[in-house]
Amino acid sequence: MKESFECNLCGGTTGKKIPFRYQFKEKYLWAIKCNQCELVSIWPRPSAEEISNMYADDYFVGSDNKTHHMDVAYVDLLSAGDYKDGVEEIKKHCNNGNILDVGCATGNFLYALKQNGFNVKGIELSSFAAEFGIKNFGIEIINKPYDFNLLNKELPPNYFDVILMGDVLEHFTNPTEAVKLTQQILKTGGKAIIHLPGTLNLISSKLAFLVYKMIGTQKTMHIPPYHLTEFNAKTARYMLSQCGFTKIIIKEEIKHPSTIPLRGNWLENTVKYSLQFVNYFLTKTFGLAGDRILIEAYK
Repeated sequence: MKESFECNLCGGTTGKKIPFRYQFKEKYLWAIKCNQCELVSIWPRPSAEEISNMYADDYFVGSDNKTHHMDVAYVDLLSAGDYKDGVEEIKKHCNNGNILDVGCATGNFLYALKQNGFNVKGIELSSFAAEFGIKNFGIEIINKPYDFNLLNKELPPNYFDVILMGDVLEHFTNPTEAVKLTQQILKTGGKAIIHLPGTLNLISSKLAFLVYKMIGTQKTMHIPPYHLTEFNAKTARYMLSQCGFTKIIIKEEIKHPSTIPLRGNWLENTVKYSLQFVNYFLTKTFGLAGDRILIEAYK
Protein backbone atom coordinates (compact mmCIF):
# COMPACT_ATOMS: atom_id res chain seq x y z
CA MET A 1 0.00 0.00 0.00
CA LYS A 2 1.30 3.40 -0.90
CA GLU A 3 0.85 6.51 1.21
CA SER A 4 1.45 10.10 0.14
CA PHE A 5 3.87 11.89 2.43
CA GLU A 6 7.06 13.95 2.30
CA CYS A 7 10.36 12.24 3.06
CA ASN A 8 12.54 14.39 5.27
CA LEU A 9 15.73 13.14 3.64
CA CYS A 10 15.18 13.02 -0.13
CA GLY A 11 11.89 14.88 -0.54
CA GLY A 12 10.16 11.83 -1.99
CA THR A 13 6.36 11.94 -1.87
CA THR A 14 5.50 8.25 -2.03
CA GLY A 15 6.19 5.44 0.37
CA LYS A 16 4.98 2.08 1.58
CA LYS A 17 3.28 1.46 4.88
CA ILE A 18 5.12 -0.84 7.22
CA PRO A 19 2.63 -2.77 9.41
CA PHE A 20 3.60 -0.67 12.41
CA ARG A 21 1.83 2.37 13.81
CA TYR A 22 1.25 4.51 16.90
CA GLN A 23 -2.17 5.32 18.28
CA PHE A 24 -1.74 8.89 19.45
CA LYS A 25 -4.23 11.67 20.19
CA GLU A 26 -7.13 9.67 18.69
CA LYS A 27 -5.35 9.14 15.38
CA TYR A 28 -2.94 6.69 13.81
CA LEU A 29 0.63 7.61 12.89
CA TRP A 30 2.09 5.08 10.45
CA ALA A 31 5.64 4.00 9.72
CA ILE A 32 6.22 4.86 6.05
CA LYS A 33 9.24 3.62 4.11
CA CYS A 34 10.25 6.08 1.39
CA ASN A 35 10.21 4.55 -2.09
CA GLN A 36 13.32 6.51 -3.10
CA CYS A 37 15.80 6.49 -0.20
CA GLU A 38 14.15 3.89 2.09
CA LEU A 39 14.20 6.10 5.18
CA VAL A 40 11.38 5.10 7.54
CA SER A 41 9.37 8.01 8.94
CA ILE A 42 6.39 8.20 11.24
CA TRP A 43 3.62 9.95 9.34
CA PRO A 44 1.86 12.26 9.86
CA ARG A 45 4.24 14.07 12.17
CA PRO A 46 2.97 15.25 15.58
CA SER A 47 2.76 19.02 16.01
CA ALA A 48 5.47 21.03 17.75
CA GLU A 49 3.16 21.51 20.73
CA GLU A 50 2.42 17.80 20.97
CA ILE A 51 6.12 16.99 20.89
CA SER A 52 6.91 19.55 23.58
CA ASN A 53 4.22 18.02 25.79
CA MET A 54 5.68 14.55 25.24
CA TYR A 55 8.88 15.68 26.97
CA ALA A 56 7.29 17.47 29.91
CA ASP A 57 8.26 16.80 33.53
CA ASP A 58 6.65 13.37 33.65
CA TYR A 59 8.95 12.04 30.92
CA PHE A 60 11.84 12.47 33.36
CA VAL A 61 10.24 11.80 36.74
CA GLY A 62 7.63 9.17 35.76
CA SER A 63 8.39 5.44 35.98
CA ASP A 64 5.61 3.77 34.01
CA ASN A 65 7.44 1.53 31.55
CA LYS A 66 4.41 1.40 29.26
CA THR A 67 4.86 5.11 28.64
CA HIS A 68 8.48 5.96 29.29
CA HIS A 69 10.38 2.81 28.32
CA MET A 70 11.68 2.30 31.85
CA ASP A 71 10.77 1.09 35.35
CA VAL A 72 12.93 3.70 37.06
CA ALA A 73 12.51 7.45 36.64
CA TYR A 74 14.79 8.76 33.90
CA VAL A 75 16.19 11.50 36.12
CA ASP A 76 17.26 8.86 38.66
CA LEU A 77 18.95 6.78 35.97
CA LEU A 78 20.86 9.83 34.80
CA SER A 79 21.92 10.75 38.33
CA ALA A 80 23.09 7.21 39.06
CA GLY A 81 25.14 6.93 35.87
CA ASP A 82 28.89 6.39 35.86
CA TYR A 83 30.29 8.68 33.16
CA LYS A 84 33.96 7.78 33.57
CA ASP A 85 34.09 5.54 30.50
CA GLY A 86 32.26 8.14 28.44
CA VAL A 87 34.76 10.84 29.40
CA GLU A 88 37.66 8.58 28.50
CA GLU A 89 36.05 7.87 25.15
CA ILE A 90 35.77 11.59 24.39
CA LYS A 91 39.43 12.05 25.33
CA LYS A 92 40.31 9.67 22.51
CA HIS A 93 38.90 12.25 20.12
CA CYS A 94 40.26 15.40 21.78
CA ASN A 95 41.99 16.15 25.08
CA ASN A 96 40.13 19.43 25.51
CA GLY A 97 38.02 21.72 23.40
CA ASN A 98 34.46 22.73 22.67
CA ILE A 99 31.84 20.01 23.15
CA LEU A 100 28.15 20.25 22.28
CA ASP A 101 25.71 17.62 23.52
CA VAL A 102 22.47 17.67 21.53
CA GLY A 103 19.62 16.29 23.61
CA CYS A 104 21.73 16.52 26.76
CA ALA A 105 18.79 15.81 29.11
CA THR A 106 19.73 16.94 32.63
CA GLY A 107 23.37 17.53 31.66
CA ASN A 108 25.02 14.89 33.86
CA PHE A 109 27.48 13.83 31.18
CA LEU A 110 28.30 17.41 30.25
CA TYR A 111 29.07 18.12 33.89
CA ALA A 112 31.50 15.19 33.96
CA LEU A 113 33.19 16.56 30.83
CA LYS A 114 33.35 20.03 32.36
CA GLN A 115 35.10 18.61 35.41
CA ASN A 116 37.71 17.16 33.05
CA GLY A 117 38.54 20.49 31.44
CA PHE A 118 36.23 20.61 28.44
CA ASN A 119 34.27 23.68 27.40
CA VAL A 120 30.72 22.34 27.26
CA LYS A 121 27.31 23.39 26.03
CA GLY A 122 24.03 21.51 25.74
CA ILE A 123 20.80 21.59 23.76
CA GLU A 124 17.64 20.28 25.39
CA LEU A 125 14.00 20.63 24.35
CA SER A 126 12.60 19.78 27.79
CA SER A 127 12.33 22.84 30.04
CA PHE A 128 12.39 20.58 33.10
CA ALA A 129 15.64 18.88 32.11
CA ALA A 130 17.36 22.09 30.98
CA GLU A 131 16.49 23.90 34.20
CA PHE A 132 17.66 20.91 36.24
CA GLY A 133 21.07 20.93 34.56
CA ILE A 134 21.53 24.69 34.80
CA LYS A 135 20.55 24.75 38.46
CA ASN A 136 22.46 21.67 39.65
CA PHE A 137 25.55 21.73 37.43
CA GLY A 138 26.00 25.35 36.40
CA ILE A 139 26.39 24.46 32.73
CA GLU A 140 24.99 26.26 29.69
CA ILE A 141 21.98 24.46 28.28
CA ILE A 142 19.97 26.01 25.46
CA ASN A 143 16.30 25.20 25.97
CA LYS A 144 15.23 25.50 22.34
CA PRO A 145 14.67 23.22 19.34
CA TYR A 146 17.89 22.23 17.59
CA ASP A 147 17.40 23.93 14.22
CA PHE A 148 18.82 26.66 11.98
CA ASN A 149 17.30 29.38 14.16
CA LEU A 150 20.27 28.82 16.49
CA LEU A 151 22.94 29.29 13.81
CA ASN A 152 25.07 32.45 14.19
CA LYS A 153 23.30 33.15 17.47
CA GLU A 154 23.61 30.59 20.24
CA LEU A 155 25.61 28.29 17.95
CA PRO A 156 28.45 29.85 15.93
CA PRO A 157 29.67 28.12 12.76
CA ASN A 158 32.99 26.26 12.71
CA TYR A 159 33.20 26.24 16.50
CA PHE A 160 32.81 22.78 18.05
CA ASP A 161 35.47 20.09 18.15
CA VAL A 162 33.01 17.30 18.97
CA ILE A 163 29.21 17.17 18.80
CA LEU A 164 27.41 14.39 20.63
CA MET A 165 24.04 13.10 19.46
CA GLY A 166 23.23 10.11 21.63
CA ASP A 167 19.82 8.57 20.91
CA VAL A 168 18.37 11.91 19.86
CA LEU A 169 18.31 12.19 16.06
CA GLU A 170 15.40 9.76 15.79
CA HIS A 171 13.29 12.13 17.93
CA PHE A 172 13.44 15.11 15.54
CA THR A 173 10.69 16.04 13.10
CA ASN A 174 13.45 17.25 10.77
CA PRO A 175 16.56 15.10 11.34
CA THR A 176 18.12 16.19 8.05
CA GLU A 177 18.14 19.83 9.17
CA ALA A 178 19.70 18.76 12.46
CA VAL A 179 22.51 16.92 10.65
CA LYS A 180 23.13 19.88 8.31
CA LEU A 181 23.34 22.23 11.29
CA THR A 182 25.75 19.86 13.01
CA GLN A 183 28.03 19.86 9.98
CA GLN A 184 28.06 23.67 9.82
CA ILE A 185 28.89 24.32 13.48
CA LEU A 186 31.70 21.76 13.61
CA LYS A 187 35.26 22.90 13.06
CA THR A 188 37.00 21.56 9.96
CA GLY A 189 38.29 18.18 11.07
CA GLY A 190 35.75 18.02 13.88
CA LYS A 191 33.51 15.06 14.35
CA ALA A 192 29.96 14.14 15.26
CA ILE A 193 29.48 11.09 17.45
CA ILE A 194 26.00 9.77 16.80
CA HIS A 195 24.24 6.81 18.42
CA LEU A 196 20.95 5.58 16.99
CA PRO A 197 18.53 2.78 17.80
CA GLY A 198 17.89 0.33 15.00
CA THR A 199 15.05 -1.76 16.39
CA LEU A 200 13.31 -2.26 13.04
CA ASN A 201 16.51 -3.84 11.67
CA LEU A 202 16.24 -6.87 13.97
CA ILE A 203 15.34 -10.30 12.63
CA SER A 204 12.39 -10.40 15.03
CA SER A 205 11.04 -7.09 13.70
CA LYS A 206 11.37 -8.12 10.06
CA LEU A 207 9.73 -11.47 10.73
CA ALA A 208 6.91 -9.81 12.66
CA PHE A 209 6.24 -7.35 9.83
CA LEU A 210 6.16 -10.22 7.33
CA VAL A 211 3.63 -12.11 9.45
CA TYR A 212 1.52 -9.01 10.06
CA LYS A 213 1.45 -8.30 6.33
CA MET A 214 0.46 -11.87 5.50
CA ILE A 215 -2.47 -11.89 7.93
CA GLY A 216 -3.53 -8.32 7.14
CA THR A 217 -2.88 -6.69 10.50
CA GLN A 218 -0.26 -4.45 12.12
CA LYS A 219 1.56 -3.74 15.36
CA THR A 220 -0.06 -0.83 17.17
CA MET A 221 1.94 1.00 19.85
CA HIS A 222 -0.03 2.73 22.60
CA ILE A 223 2.83 4.95 23.75
CA PRO A 224 3.72 8.45 22.52
CA PRO A 225 5.64 8.45 19.21
CA TYR A 226 9.02 9.36 20.67
CA HIS A 227 10.87 7.93 17.66
CA LEU A 228 9.75 9.82 14.56
CA THR A 229 12.40 8.36 12.22
CA GLU A 230 13.75 4.82 12.07
CA PHE A 231 17.28 4.46 10.70
CA ASN A 232 19.46 1.67 9.45
CA ALA A 233 23.14 1.90 8.53
CA LYS A 234 22.34 2.64 4.87
CA THR A 235 19.93 5.52 5.46
CA ALA A 236 22.09 6.99 8.23
CA ARG A 237 25.13 7.02 5.93
CA TYR A 238 23.11 8.57 3.09
CA MET A 239 21.81 11.35 5.32
CA LEU A 240 25.27 12.20 6.63
CA SER A 241 26.84 12.21 3.17
CA GLN A 242 24.05 14.39 1.78
CA CYS A 243 24.67 16.86 4.61
CA GLY A 244 28.36 17.30 3.78
CA PHE A 245 30.27 14.89 6.01
CA THR A 246 33.37 13.63 4.28
CA LYS A 247 34.26 10.54 6.31
CA ILE A 248 31.65 8.32 7.92
CA ILE A 249 32.41 5.29 10.07
CA ILE A 250 29.45 3.11 11.08
CA LYS A 251 29.39 0.11 13.39
CA GLU A 252 26.37 -1.98 14.32
CA GLU A 253 25.97 -3.35 17.84
CA ILE A 254 23.20 -5.26 19.59
CA LYS A 255 21.64 -5.45 23.03
CA HIS A 256 22.01 -8.63 25.01
CA PRO A 257 18.75 -10.62 25.06
CA SER A 258 18.44 -10.13 28.81
CA THR A 259 18.16 -6.34 28.36
CA ILE A 260 15.52 -6.01 25.64
CA PRO A 261 12.03 -4.66 26.48
CA LEU A 262 9.18 -7.14 26.16
CA ARG A 263 5.85 -5.33 25.83
CA GLY A 264 3.88 -7.62 23.55
CA ASN A 265 1.70 -10.64 24.26
CA TRP A 266 3.12 -13.96 25.42
CA LEU A 267 3.76 -15.26 21.90
CA GLU A 268 5.33 -12.01 20.67
CA ASN A 269 7.60 -11.81 23.71
CA THR A 270 8.70 -15.45 23.40
CA VAL A 271 9.56 -15.15 19.71
CA LYS A 272 11.29 -11.80 20.19
CA TYR A 273 13.38 -13.04 23.10
CA SER A 274 14.37 -16.27 21.31
CA LEU A 275 15.32 -14.57 18.05
CA GLN A 276 17.42 -12.01 19.92
CA PHE A 277 19.91 -14.80 20.72
CA VAL A 278 20.21 -15.64 17.02
CA ASN A 279 20.49 -11.94 16.16
CA TYR A 280 23.06 -11.42 18.89
CA PHE A 281 25.34 -14.04 17.32
CA LEU A 282 24.80 -12.63 13.81
CA THR A 283 25.61 -9.05 14.82
CA LYS A 284 28.59 -9.93 16.99
CA THR A 285 30.04 -12.18 14.30
CA PHE A 286 29.27 -10.30 11.09
CA GLY A 287 28.26 -6.79 12.22
CA LEU A 288 24.81 -7.07 10.59
CA ALA A 289 21.20 -6.48 11.68
CA GLY A 290 22.12 -4.69 14.88
CA ASP A 291 19.70 -2.73 17.04
CA ARG A 292 22.35 -0.11 17.82
CA ILE A 293 24.01 2.08 15.15
CA LEU A 294 27.23 3.78 16.29
CA ILE A 295 28.58 6.52 14.02
CA GLU A 296 31.62 8.78 13.78
CA ALA A 297 31.17 11.44 11.10
CA TYR A 298 33.97 13.87 10.19
CA LYS A 299 33.69 17.32 8.65
